[in-house]
Amino acid sequence: MTTTRAALSVLAVILAAAQPLAAQAPDGITKLIDTALRSGDKAGLDVVLRYAKQAHPQAAEAIDAQVAAFRTDSSTQTAPPPPAATVVVAEAAVPVAPVSTASAQPAEETAHAQIKWSGEGELGAFTTTGNAPGMGLAAGLKLTAEGEDWRVGLLGRADYQETSDVVVREQYRFSVEPNYKFNERGYVYGLGQYEQDRFQGFHARYSISGGVGYSFLTGDNAKLSVKAGPAWRFTQLTTGMDESVVAGLASVDIKLKLTPTISLSEAASAYVDEQRSTLFSVAALDSQLIGKLKARLSYTVQYESTPALGRAPTDTTSRLTLVYGF
Repeated sequence: MTTTRAALSVLAVILAAAQPLAAQAPDGITKLIDTALRSGDKAGLDVVLRYAKQAHPQAAEAIDAQVAAFRTDSSTQTAPPPPAATVVVAEAAVPVAPVSTASAQPAEETAHAQIKWSGEGELGAFTTTGNAPGMGLAAGLKLTAEGEDWRVGLLGRADYQETSDVVVREQYRFSVEPNYKFNERGYVYGLGQYEQDRFQGFHARYSISGGVGYSFLTGDNAKLSVKAGPAWRFTQLTTGMDESVVAGLASVDIKLKLTPTISLSEAASAYVDEQRSTLFSVAALDSQLIGKLKARLSYTVQYESTPALGRAPTDTTSRLTLVYGF
């Protein structure tokens, strides 16, 4: 009997030694959990426990036992808890993915950086009265780049006519106009312009102007704006003489949408100086044909107060063209 009891005792010791001991959390994790428990911050404690168990899953039971023991011990104490301590989650040595700040940029900043481009090409025929009456070919190009509070417009136009293999009309007009809006309706502008029309009495004419403008109407169906400012003009006359004068410039632009497919526009300008004045007006009626293609009937009047000797002061041009917008 004594031998049997001794054998059973030895077997019990061997089985107890064979059972694996519960894994314990590292000292650093244990101290971090203890700090979180004493802080009284439940959200911070939950974060620490979650990452501690993820980093050391084999010590999950030991971690739960530590929390249970602390809560049992705390329930028997009547003293108030110690002051809250800051929990530094970084001590858990758990990597946290960096947060990208690219999506934090406001959507409007991206929109402001965009530039809106638009334009149109024009091709057709014209008939004129004045210094070079007859029919010819007309072409034009308009391009506009617009930002949040600025705009740059480019405009080019050419009329060419031959009669009996003789050039009787050769008119070119190019301009660039930047402007900057300082409020919803007001803006400042700059204008550079080049003209060539020897049948009006000059080989080349250069104009530079700057001033202020104001938009009285800005709706989708009606637009009206005016601008004015000083200008400088340099003219190379067909007589071989050059003129350089300081002038004043005033202009008005009107656009009316009569129906969903028909619109009317008027662009008029006046250069006035001590020696001569130039009035220029273009009225146009547009009718949409299909898609971005439309037909345009326009009427242009150009008046020179002091034309060259033997020249008529007024030229008129009627154009019928096809216009493609882009």
